[in-house]
Amino acid sequence: MTWWDALPTLGVAVLALLAPGSLVVLAGGVRGLLGTALVPVVSVAVVASAAISASLVRMPFGWSAVLGTVALTASVVAGGRAVARRLDLSGRTAGRPVAPTRPALSQRRWVASGLVGALVGGGTLAVGVARGMGAPDRWPQTFDAVFHLSAADHVVRTRDGSALTLGTLVAPERSHGFYPAAWHDLVSLVATTTGVPVPVAANAVALVAVAVAWPLGCVALARVAVGPDRVVSAAAGVLAAGVAASPVLLTAYGTLWPNALATALLPAVLALVADLAGLGPSRSAPVVGGTLLLAVAGVGLTLAHPNAVVSLLVLAAPAIVIGTWGRGRRWRATTVAASAVIAWGLLLSPAFDAQRGTSWPARQRMGQAVGEWLTLSPQRVPIPLVLAALCLVGCAVVWRRPSRRWLLAVHGTAGLLFVLVSGSDSRLSRLVSAAWWDDPFRLAALVGVAGVPLAALGFAAGAERLAALVRVPGRAAATGLVASTLLAVVALASGGLYVADTVRVVHGWYGPDAMVGAAERGLLVRLPEMVPEGERVVGNPWDGAALSGALGGREPVFPHVVGAWDGDRTTLATSLADVATTPGVCEALNRLRVTHVFVGPGTFWPDDPRRGDYPGLAVAGREGFVEVATAGRASVWRVTACAGTTPVVAP
Repeated sequence: MTWWDALPTLGVAVLALLAPGSLVVLAGGVRGLLGTALVPVVSVAVVASAAISASLVRMPFGWSAVLGTVALTASVVAGGRAVARRLDLSGRTAGRPVAPTRPALSQRRWVASGLVGALVGGGTLAVGVARGMGAPDRWPQTFDAVFHLSAADHVVRTRDGSALTLGTLVAPERSHGFYPAAWHDLVSLVATTTGVPVPVAANAVALVAVAVAWPLGCVALARVAVGPDRVVSAAAGVLAAGVAASPVLLTAYGTLWPNALATALLPAVLALVADLAGLGPSRSAPVVGGTLLLAVAGVGLTLAHPNAVVSLLVLAAPAIVIGTWGRGRRWRATTVAASAVIAWGLLLSPAFDAQRGTSWPARQRMGQAVGEWLTLSPQRVPIPLVLAALCLVGCAVVWRRPSRRWLLAVHGTAGLLFVLVSGSDSRLSRLVSAAWWDDPFRLAALVGVAGVPLAALGFAAGAERLAALVRVPGRAAATGLVASTLLAVVALASGGLYVADTVRVVHGWYGPDAMVGAAERGLLVRLPEMVPEGERVVGNPWDGAALSGALGGREPVFPHVVGAWDGDRTTLATSLADVATTPGVCEALNRLRVTHVFVGPGTFWPDDPRRGDYPGLAVAGREGFVEVATAGRASVWRVTACAGTTPVVAP
């Protein structure tokens, strides 16, 4: 399959990310670049909420549930604004005043500049990510990708995408188990609408999240920081493509698709928070409508990945304290107290007790981590020299403008977290990092949140200096001409906005055949030829059997490499190879509707001790099994020892 073949799938992914939220944002009254940037996160909130609601009323999840949730959410937001108008609340604002009305032509021009910049940056990201993936049906053979592909397949197959129950996929004896399901729900919509396999839909959603939501969010944050500036808005959209760590890194590493989606959505929500707090020179969003949309966006971030909400709070708190310090003693006391509560939640809250048990050893010194952050290349991604230089210039520009220092606080706070977690194994770093599973990669992805807008400010400052030397009638015309030329120079000097670096980062995890090769993947795809519909496939999940659903359309007994398995699954994991002589195994096969076993090559993480949890699945050549197909280093075996049993319907 080629990317040309996948264009309809990409189109549906764009539709799923933009259409549901558009009406809700309009109902909230937020227009311009900020309103456009909020559409993806509101769409995510609507889609994931629709999945929960549909599950609660036992309705299949799909577009009908999404449309119903769109109508309900838009009605609530519009109704809230109407009530506020009746109570005369909509005109009450805090912080800086609402932007004065600008000529319509002027508004269209700076909005168009930002959208064109986002289109260029997003297009560059799309090309880089697509080339890094290689083919739309290729998947990264990583630990987390196994779960995410299986979870998306589960939503497609059961039409139940509720975040309240998705966690039971790896704990089948539980009736409830929260897991952020927004990404999987989007993949399900794309897969069921187009009929493509789950890996193709997954890649489409991952690519569109990076190429659409991320540059729009960067543009919105830059616009809030400086106001309606055509050069800054356009530059932010274009330069969003140049930082491989944000959020491209998470699209491949891990593979943390839901976290990548949440990171791509983060700048837009942070922009809305900054706007409502009056941190910019003028306000874009009406107070009531913006506040209601912030609540919806908070739901979207939570259901995409909860640590994005923590990131939002941790980054917004110092920004608001610094940006509003001059509003009086009472305001300062309130913001400092709120920041203290956030700090307590991050460091001591029992909500992160489970994550505090996870520890990744520091792999570098703190000085090296500082250097990586300053050069926008955390976790050793390629250094974007031009953008890093522009970002440092932007930091200097912002420091000279106290009203914009809050943006520097965002960048500095994210950098402090990364440096502490990446370069230290101290008790403090363990406490701070719990929300991100002590994983410096998740914090590295925050480098571009403020880094890209700062680079845009640095670019605009340089363009303005050069424009002063160009003798063109009219200052605006000179600045526009110089900025356009300079952007072209930046694109050339950075090798097409470092598209080769994006390719390298993505391909680093998409390229290797760590679990199964082409032949073994082909055997998984051919499972419907051997396994009757409605029956499950068992096999060691570390060897590719966990993907029998996502790749072959046959539900796996073990959808992930680890889990809290029930009694029947544990019986198969430990004793299936001895089915001919061990009582109870045939009954477990019968209850789980299993007649075939997939045996893989055993090359994925061969030294991991958790592979030993499945000793009974090495059935090749054992009594009671007949080989029915083989390809490469994999084979499929039919269970013959239980030929006299009759499969029953199992949950």
